[in-house]
Amino acid sequence: MMSAQQDHSNIQETIDEFYAIISGRKGEERDWDTFRSLFLSGNSILNPVKFNAEKEPVSKPLNVDSYIHGLKSFLLANDFYEYGLNYEISVFGHIAQVYSEYEAKRSKEDLDIIKRGINLVLLTYDGAMWRIHSMLWQDR
Repeated sequence: MMSAQQDHSNIQETIDEFYAIISGRKGEERDWDTFRSLFLSGNSILNPVKFNAEKEPVSKPLNVDSYIHGLKSFLLANDFYEYGLNYEISVFGHIAQVYSEYEAKRSKEDLDIIKRGINLVLLTYDGAMWRIHSMLWQDR
């Protein structure tokens, strides 16, 4: 097993790779095969939390391909750069939990932030690398 420092470094690299793949110029092809490889399986759950008009939480869990499909049309029409901030990583054996704040901009150089939020990510160490088991997030 890796040292705690190696675990934290490899876990953050996995999350950073997630952000890097979804970031780029509009219409730019993303490396969806590498993106899929970040997950434990195609059935890993990605779950945004939103609120309806009555301010009740609404959740629509997505598997990896459903998430990609929903994101592709947005990325074809929009420059989008998302990056993580303030990682809090907890590891116990072969599982890890990451709290990551994030921000998104229209370009790397842009000062205007178009959204902020929190990602809660659960990962599993498969003997070779840390893979995303599931994600829950909310934009502010």
